[in-house]
Amino acid sequence: MKRFAQAGIGALLLAGTALQCGCGNSSAGLATSSTGLLPPDAPGTIGIDDPMARPIAVSWTSARAKRCGFYFDPAKLRSNYLAYEAKQGATGEQYAKIERTYDTTYRTTSEKIALDADYCTDRKGLEIKADLERYLQADYTPNLPKPKPIASCGFWGCTSSSDTPFSDKKFWDDQQKNNPKR
Repeated sequence: MKRFAQAGIGALLLAGTALQCGCGNSSAGLATSSTGLLPPDAPGTIGIDDPMARPIAVSWTSARAKRCGFYFDPAKLRSNYLAYEAKQGATGEQYAKIERTYDTTYRTTSEKIALDADYCTDRKGLEIKADLERYLQADYTPNLPKPKPIASCGFWGCTSSSDTPFSDKKFWDDQQKNNPKR
C-alpha cells in the first residue's frame, strides 16, 4: 500500500514538472503571458502605436543586421535616427528615454543572438534587409514581429492556432523546390 502511495506522488510530481516545462516561459520564444509566440530575439510584445516602438524596432534591426554581416554603419544609423527624433520634437527626458531604449534594445539583442551560429538564415536576412533599407532611407516606421495567438497548451507543449497541419506532400514539394539538385 505504501509503495502505491509513493508511486502516485512521484507520478503527480512528474506530471506537474512536465506541465510547467510545456507551458512555462522558455527560451523557445513563448511570451510570459499567454498572448502568443515570438521569435527568441524579438523585443517583446510591444505594439506599433507604443511611443517606444520606433527606437526598439530600429535598434533591433541594427543589431540583427550587424550580426548577419550587412554592410552599414550602426553608429551612423543610431545618430541619424536620434537626429530624426529630435526633429520630431523629442527633448529632455523624452529624448533621453528614447536614447536609453535604443541602446538597451541594441545591447540586449546583440547579446541574445551573438552565440547562435545558425541565426542568419536566408529568410531572416530578407526580413532584416527590407527593414534596414527603409531605416537607412530615414523611414523609421516600426515593423516588429507580431505574436502568433496560442490555441492550446497541453501536456506536449503549446500550439498556435495559425499552425497549419503537416502535409508530407507539401514538405517534399518544398524540399524539391529548395534543393533541385537532388
